[in-house]
Amino acid sequence: MTLTRSDFLKAMAGLPVLGSLPARAQGQAQPFRIGIVEDLSGTYSGNGGPNTVLATRMAVEDFGGSVLGRPIEVVAVDHQTKPDLGSSLARQLVDQRGASALMLGGSSAVGLAVQNFARERKVSTLVTGNYAASFSGRACSPYATQWAVSTGELAGAIAEGVVKAGGNKWFLLVVDYAFGHDLANDATRAVQAVGGNVVGQVRHPLATADMSAPLLQARASGANVVALANAGPDLVNSVKQAKEYGIRNVTAMLVFVNNVVAMGLDTAQGLRFAVNWYWDLNDATRGFARRMMARNGNVVPDMGHVMGYISTLHYLQAVAKVGSDDAASVNRAMRDLPFTDGMLSNPRIQVNGRVVSDLYLAEVKRPAESRSAADLYRIVETIPGDKLFLPAERSGCVLQTT
Repeated sequence: MTLTRSDFLKAMAGLPVLGSLPARAQGQAQPFRIGIVEDLSGTYSGNGGPNTVLATRMAVEDFGGSVLGRPIEVVAVDHQTKPDLGSSLARQLVDQRGASALMLGGSSAVGLAVQNFARERKVSTLVTGNYAASFSGRACSPYATQWAVSTGELAGAIAEGVVKAGGNKWFLLVVDYAFGHDLANDATRAVQAVGGNVVGQVRHPLATADMSAPLLQARASGANVVALANAGPDLVNSVKQAKEYGIRNVTAMLVFVNNVVAMGLDTAQGLRFAVNWYWDLNDATRGFARRMMARNGNVVPDMGHVMGYISTLHYLQAVAKVGSDDAASVNRAMRDLPFTDGMLSNPRIQVNGRVVSDLYLAEVKRPAESRSAADLYRIVETIPGDKLFLPAERSGCVLQTT
């Protein structure tokens, strides 16, 4: 895609009001800025976007609003799922706004471009809404942490159960960019590891409204599982249209609350997938959800939003401990600091920046089981993080700090 001046101006419009805390009087210390490079208005804005900005601002407020004697400011930009635009916006945040850290979400292709820039500039990155495994694998950075569950865990969490239940011949519908490619590769490995086989796959462009051609190809393949290596509206369209074509053996690997709402429980019921956070897990998650929903029109927070909150708090705690925003020092401290908020189960950060925690196998409830608009999942199983996450030495990450 080609970056135009209108793209850039549109993405930068309204920054002071969308992502920032109130303006400070002149004479105060230069703000400590956290930049958010997100999809604020497009395909993935529902599972990240403005609610990730809100969650990040809530973390800043809960931290106390300042660090190193400087007021903290959150500045959000809209990358519109364009890697060249995302890179330009990230450069502007660092060079002109003095951002100490960049939070990444929305599109893995954009996120990888921005993380590469940030690695070169030695700027901390918090990967909260990008799910490609390469962020903490072959494209890792000593200044980055990946909070989003990656494709390896998403595939591994469901493959064994599906294959053991008889779904041993998979056909993959793959969105054609980094996230989809990584998820398809990881799904193939996970299925083969438990004795199944991937009999074929078809790629489709991002934001494909008509999924009939790939679905018909999947139905004709002889597979007994149609697995979706896509997300967001592509996933919603795939599930809805599969039902219209009478394809019942659909498996999804990355599902968000807003996707289930878009499908409706009647269509989504029975889907199983992995999550690292759900609003109704414990007192801490329920308390956070109530606070956030009181500020966002009762939109149920999801794991993409909440990783913005958790990662920001952890990052700011490390900055305070180190006494500077030096990315190398702060990221070493982040890997050592304990987690104390109860929002993740058994969390830790590996040397490659991969945030490991227990995952939950969630199943979408039947309409009759749901007690409210927010009551969407039942938790089937808790999966220990060490069973799913690759250790750093097997991730493909080679760290260089020079």
